[in-house]
This record gives sequence, C-alpha cells and structure tokens, in this order.
Amino acid sequence: MPVDKIQVQGDARVKYESATVNGRKYGYLLSQPESGIYRATIFLIHGFPDLSMGWRYQIPMLVNMGLRVVAPDCLGYGRTDAPDDHTEYRHKRCADDIKALANHLGESQIILGGHDWGAFLAYRVALWQPDLITHLFTVCVPHTGLKKDYVPLEDLVRFVPSLTYQVQFASGELEKVLTARQEIKQFLTTLYGGRTPDGNLGFTVEKGLLLDSYMSAEPPRLLSEEELEYYVTEFSRNGMHGPLNWYRTRKVNFDDEESIVDRKITIPTLFIQALRDQALPPHLSKSMEKEIPGAIIKSVDTAHWALLEKPEEVNAIISGWLNDIVFAGKPAEKL
Repeated sequence: MPVDKIQVQGDARVKYESATVNGRKYGYLLSQPESGIYRATIFLIHGFPDLSMGWRYQIPMLVNMGLRVVAPDCLGYGRTDAPDDHTEYRHKRCADDIKALANHLGESQIILGGHDWGAFLAYRVALWQPDLITHLFTVCVPHTGLKKDYVPLEDLVRFVPSLTYQVQFASGELEKVLTARQEIKQFLTTLYGGRTPDGNLGFTVEKGLLLDSYMSAEPPRLLSEEELEYYVTEFSRNGMHGPLNWYRTRKVNFDDEESIVDRKITIPTLFIQALRDQALPPHLSKSMEKEIPGAIIKSVDTAHWALLEKPEEVNAIISGWLNDIVFAGKPAEKL
C-alpha cells in the first residue's frame, strides 16, 4: 500500500503560513490534527536542494500520531527571505530564528527533525538553544562534534573526498550558470537523480555539477512532473544564491562555535543513516555514539534522498522512536 503523502498543490491538510522573526520572513507549512488538539509540536528542517515540502511523506504520519507539524523553508529557500550576504546564514542566527518561530507559535519546547543541511542545523539548534529541543532526530548527516581547530573546506576534502562537490557549490560559479528557469529545472532534475539519455549522471560528489551534461538530464524517478514543476517554481522565486550560501558559512560558524566548543547534545536523539549516500558514507558516523551518548542509530538501504526513496522504512523508524522514546509513559493527548 503506497505511503500517504502531502500533494504539492491544493492539499487541505497543510496551510502555507508566514511569520517575521528576528527581522526575517519565514514561510512554513503547518499541519495538525483536525481536532486542533496535539501532543506536541515538531519542527522539520529540510536540506539542499530541498524545501519544506521535502517532508511530504512524513507529515501525514506525524499528524496521525497527534503532532502539530511545522516545516519551514530554510533561509534562502522558497517563501523565506534570501539575503545576499552569506554571513546571514550562520547557524547561530538560524538557530535563533527557529526558537523565535517556535515562540511565535506559542511553543517554548519542540521536537526537532532534520535531513541533510537540516540535520546539520538541527544539531546546532540543540547546542545553541538547549532548552528549546526535547527530542531530536536526524537523517543522513551524523553529528561529528564541534572542532577546536579550523579546517578550510579545501583542506577538508583532501581527507573527505566525498565532499569535494562542496568546493564548487561554495565557489559562486553555479549562480552564474543557474539563472533561468530551465537551468534551475535541469539542476534539480540532476540532483534528484535524473540521468542523461546515455545513462550517465550529471552530478558526482567528486566533481559537483557536470556543466557539459546536466542540461540533457531526463526527469528523475523521485519526483513526479507536478512535484518537479513545484520545486522549480519555488527555487525560481529568489534563485540559487541563497541556498548555495549555506556552503559558505564554514568559517563564520567556526568562529561562533568557539564559545560553545565543549558543549554536548544530551537530549534523546535518533540518527537514521542512509547506507548508500555517496556524499556521506556510513564510516563518517563512527563518532556519533561518542558525540551523543545514548543516541539510537538506525540505517536504511537508500542513497541520499532517504525521505523519498524509502518512506515506509523511514516512517517506521521515526514512528517507532516516537512511541518508544518520546511518548513512552505519557498520555496520548499531552506530552
């Protein structure tokens, strides 16, 4: 039986809302039980190049479990502001924004989930705003701890070559290429696994976007035509500069994090590892148990887009964790 999912157009189960917090406008999806009564509020943070709608397979399941779901478009994406200055995207500021949005919605504490950059940010929200997050789950990106010595991206990729594509993403060159709607469409097609007519990929983790072939990529299996067009429209609102700014924050984040370098995440945490993620192979999570003692680590046999590739398995892991850890011993109507 197919997993229920939110439709990108005209689905009455979600509302598009917006709020200005800390001087920045955030667009977000809001979904909650029809009764208006919910056990807790859960925030879902997406990655790159994704949107709040990237959680479309998870939202119905979470609402059916009695949760109010808030899925923001991250800074730079979709219906959220997209400042030009990359320092605006520093994780401390984004963590402050998540807290402010939660407070705007009447919550002093939330459950937090993240995928890709959203997972990376989720760890930082838990570190910068430890009183805000009661429970944490992440997909694909492990927590490797805060670093006491700065390592530039160009040096990091010598030791972690699967992240070499980030050098291209941070360089500023892609924005010069991805300007028109069709170019953005082909970029998204490629990043979601679309292949050229001869079966080749238009993106590799070692090289990034292959500029000589990505324009011939054919529609990806992971997105329907309607979903792809929705994504293209949302990314065309402000272009690719904002989303790519996330790859330029390494130094400003390091500078901010010097003040919390010894801080640890102590809340109950679930990590879902994608076993075939080319950029983030399983060995990168080997320090996860040390960095977050007691973390529950599960795996799914997928590539990077685990939320879309194996939603049944991902949802089963998340719902099992919610029942066994988050809701254990608590009444159904209230945490």
